[in-house]
Amino acid sequence: MTRGLRHVALAAAVVSVLLASVAVPAFAGDTGLKEGDKTAAFQVNDVTGPNKGKQLCYV
Repeated sequence: MTRGLRHVALAAAVVSVLLASVAVPAFAGDTGLKEGDKTAAFQVNDVTGPNKGKQLCYV
């Protein structure tokens, strides 16, 4: 890799990290359940353990 290409690659990596560090907090706002909220029931297919192959709800 040439020296100039290394600088371009390094600059692209730095810009990517900076953009990601700005974007992540923007999405971390007011999402998900709050403390005390009830979850909705949902069915899952158990793939391990004593209930393997059964459909059940853990809620």
